[in-house]
Amino acid sequence: MAVKIADPLLMREINKYHVLETIRCHGQISRVEISERTLLSGTTVSAITGALIEQGLIHATHTEVNGESHRGRPRVLLGLVADAAYVLGIKISEATTTVTLIDFQGEVVTSVQLPIRLSRQPVEVIADLIEDAMDDCINKSGVDRKRIRGIGIGVPGLVDPRSGRSYSSSVFGEREVPLSALLGERTGLPVKLEKPANLLALAEAWFGYAQRDKSFGVVVLDQTASLGIWLEDDVHRGASTLGPTFGHLKVGSEGIACDCGQVDCLNAHISEAALRQKAGETFGPDFLQTPLARTSILAALSEACDAGLHGAQGLIDGYGTKLGIGVSHVINLINPQKIIVVLDSPRFCELVEPAFIAATSANSFRAHFASTELIMHALDDQLWARGAAALMLRDIYSAPWTSAYQEEQQ
Repeated sequence: MAVKIADPLLMREINKYHVLETIRCHGQISRVEISERTLLSGTTVSAITGALIEQGLIHATHTEVNGESHRGRPRVLLGLVADAAYVLGIKISEATTTVTLIDFQGEVVTSVQLPIRLSRQPVEVIADLIEDAMDDCINKSGVDRKRIRGIGIGVPGLVDPRSGRSYSSSVFGEREVPLSALLGERTGLPVKLEKPANLLALAEAWFGYAQRDKSFGVVVLDQTASLGIWLEDDVHRGASTLGPTFGHLKVGSEGIACDCGQVDCLNAHISEAALRQKAGETFGPDFLQTPLARTSILAALSEACDAGLHGAQGLIDGYGTKLGIGVSHVINLINPQKIIVVLDSPRFCELVEPAFIAATSANSFRAHFASTELIMHALDDQLWARGAAALMLRDIYSAPWTSAYQEEQQ
């Protein structure tokens, strides 16, 4: 359905969303400042904020002007009501599941980690474990379950956010899993599914390194390499809604086979499976059986490098070079303000950064490279889960590009 720009429902939802977003971003803020930042008229802002106060979504605080209580009218500052609603954010991986309860302001109320390997378990078993973790998180918070408005979930692999289905994930034994529908039936709550890179892009935009940026990319290096692209205040998903397949960019000519059936994809060089194979060939199979290597191959390689094990730095540099070539494609095509690279080992970030920066620079258009900031940091499961929760908060804020507007039009 074509959207009419003059549609009053759409315009009302757009304006409401921008007002709520402005309040969220700036905390306590006056109506005049909201009008200046959103370019909405004072009358429109007053009407919207008045309705939001009646709905219990925001509150007004009267403050003294310049610290003087007897001169001039008190200044009225608006802020979000923290307990107006709550959402659950869930990060699922092979080794752990993190469940985080977020309030209406986007702040963490409580978080629970389930250190159980879910990999290749039947989907019903995984759903039982997730449900138990959610119950534990809610019980610890003391929050009334009736105030929880939805669940956002991040799952590695291909995800279709429209159908809520997970495809070819390393976590599930089945190829196609209707996880949103399954958990929605169990909890009675709306459930949104998204790939981790997109959730981290949302988390970085709301809480992290990119809170003032209009365009950036987030590269997540977990089992495979994935990319979330943020353009004009939203995640870019493309025509298929599956988003960019960063792990299948071509980064070499060695003829190394990828699981997709092609050769020399980025995943074929730097996925966890590829890195384990290279480490086994370099150091022998016993290296892969050490407790650290079984938990994190990146951390194990970092430890080996620090211990002076021959070949470790070469593997890390090779990883950084292939990653840099992949990231250079993003810089050359999109030229975002930032590219944030997220790995699960802080020390590996330090060791791989020189080769990564060198390869990115060597393969990027010079002006684009100079204007794109590169950031590397360690993976934070809680940030990931907060991104999943923010996915649901956007719906509560009534963003017009979410399903709320489309459903009302049907």
